[in-house]
Amino acid sequence: MKCCRCPYPASAWMTFEYSASRIEMFELPDESDGYGGYALCDRHAGRMTAPVGWNLVDSRATMLTLFPVADIVSPAMPAVDVA
Repeated sequence: MKCCRCPYPASAWMTFEYSASRIEMFELPDESDGYGGYALCDRHAGRMTAPVGWNLVDSRATMLTLFPVADIVSPAMPAVDVA
């Protein structure tokens, strides 16, 4: 299955719930499930934002992060060597 916005492989599924003003992101369903919605690649799923007054609910199990947690060190909380 390809992304609905580009030729890359899809990795997420997006649906709109108009009555609740909500956009929901899910894991990619089996093609045979026949869900109504839109397939998105990692890039487009990661950039998705909700319009003003709407909520974006991301229910995917795996979420991409900009920086790995191990790379973040706060000056207020220096790294501690646990021996």
